[in-house]
Amino acid sequence: MAQAKRTDAEWIVIDPTTLGEDQQLAYMAYKEAYAAMKVLRNGFEQSMQAGVPEGKRVVCGYNFGKLSVAVVDDDRKAAQKANAPQSLSSYLAGMAQKGR
Repeated sequence: MAQAKRTDAEWIVIDPTTLGEDQQLAYMAYKEAYAAMKVLRNGFEQSMQAGVPEGKRVVCGYNFGKLSVAVVDDDRKAAQKANAPQSLSSYLAGMAQKGR
């Protein structure tokens, strides 16, 4: 599969109930595994905060299976609000109308 250029990617939220049954089951299994991973990751990352100076925090990166860390200012901002969920078919129909 060819990788899209970052400037060409338009991310949308898909309503999982609009997927086929096999896709929904696979997605639910993925979400369960992801939830368990997040618990373990959060525990690990909390353990990395020991000894970090006040006003700083350790952030972790896991690209390509490598553990990378950085110490940054603890000035976290709220995440941006996601788009409203829709079905993949309605998204693709909209993209076709736009000529993409």
